[in-house]
Amino acid sequence: MSTQDYENHIEDLKIKERRPSALNELKLILTYKPASEAVAIIQSTGISKILQCLNSSDKIQIELTCEVLKTCFEKFEAGEVIKIYISYIMYLLRHENECVRRLAIDEVYKTITNDTILLPLPKYIDLYVATAQMVCDQDVGISNKAVFITSNLSAEAYAKILEEMKIALECNSSSKCNAFEVIINISTKSYDLFNLCIDQGYIDYMANELQSDDILYQLNILELLSQLAIKPYGINYLIKQGILLKISELVRGFHQNPFGGLLIPGYMKFFGAIAHYYPKEIFQKYPVLLESLFDALDSEDATILPVALDTLGFIGSTIEGKMCLMALGSKYTQIVEKLGLNIKNSPTEIKIRSLQCIANLIGIDKDPKAKVDPIDNRVTLMTREWFRSLSKQPDAIDVLFENCKNPFPDITLAALTLLNAVCQHHWGEELVARTAGFIEYLLDRSVNFTKESKEIKYEIIKCLSHSTVFDENILTRLLKYVEQGPFYTEIVTQVAMEEE
Repeated sequence: MSTQDYENHIEDLKIKERRPSALNELKLILTYKPASEAVAIIQSTGISKILQCLNSSDKIQIELTCEVLKTCFEKFEAGEVIKIYISYIMYLLRHENECVRRLAIDEVYKTITNDTILLPLPKYIDLYVATAQMVCDQDVGISNKAVFITSNLSAEAYAKILEEMKIALECNSSSKCNAFEVIINISTKSYDLFNLCIDQGYIDYMANELQSDDILYQLNILELLSQLAIKPYGINYLIKQGILLKISELVRGFHQNPFGGLLIPGYMKFFGAIAHYYPKEIFQKYPVLLESLFDALDSEDATILPVALDTLGFIGSTIEGKMCLMALGSKYTQIVEKLGLNIKNSPTEIKIRSLQCIANLIGIDKDPKAKVDPIDNRVTLMTREWFRSLSKQPDAIDVLFENCKNPFPDITLAALTLLNAVCQHHWGEELVARTAGFIEYLLDRSVNFTKESKEIKYEIIKCLSHSTVFDENILTRLLKYVEQGPFYTEIVTQVAMEEE
């Protein structure tokens, strides 16, 4: 079809009866036209008459018009549609129909996800402000893209945008959470942007909203605040303003709250995230949080115990976290013994979470400092004692061996994860060497492991291949396994013998 055909169909849009057919024909022409030709036709004829088709109460016509516009926009390079048709895009962003708004925000999204596109400020600040206001959009797809776009702008855009986003605080809890997510994403970019959010009153507002009776709303705010709290300037502000103390007091009152059981996991994750980075401060200044964690670890509540196990493991995955836990003395040792009982006697999920938890407590590979600094001898001694405390009879290493051989893949993987942590210590290598059949089991490629288990087993063997506790024969086999890789398969050649 020629340019004239295209223009004829554009003219047909003026006539209501011909409009559906004309829109379909335009879509067909644009779909099969090369991009360069299509762009030339679109720019010479314009899109204003297509846009006018959106001024209708006919939902089918609006959706068809969106399809035509989308096909038009796809012919342009990312960002070009906004540069050429900025006034139209602003109109589309504010349209009452979600199909139209989605079309417009997709064009803005393209510019954010393409590193080569630059829409300079202040020329396009109104575009970004309009997009920021869409975090309150009732269409989840639109609001999610608005959150992403607004969270990934250049720093100089945020002074204006943060002022305009206060409209979100007058919306429902879902829209507020979207706005809070943007606030936290901005705050965690830099100290200066954090102060900008402070000046606008957003952080204090979020903390005060924890008084809400909406449980899901509370938990969403907590999760967002935990991302801020792991920043040094974030935690300092929360402590200085007494926000962390107020949150800990909320935890203290949970036993009187009929919804306390629903809230505890979220608050535990919040303080666990902070304690992972600042264990000493949390342990010393907010003992109620540790009491809450230990009570949860003694709980049989299936909604609380898994989160408590994950939280304890996360806190204890760093060297400093391990040292702080050690300082708790016998109270912590009792928790480790409880983990051992979980591994022996609990249902599958708790067994797996307990294996993963103790793996974090014993392993040192998740702390970046362990890769550059010598390991404190106290860490070696206490991790050995923690592992021994898991089981007295049979020995903990025998219990671990049995779990590695468990027929359920998830349990096997969790057990191998713990074995990997154990083998990061010299005492662990010695235990494996002394346990009859353990090395042979690890080296046996005929055992049916999942991909993940094969990978972690390979890491274990690679670690053991550098050990000094094995004889030369075992070391040779370990090194051969490492050389062959995690997924090597023995090929058995069968030779058919013809009977004479």
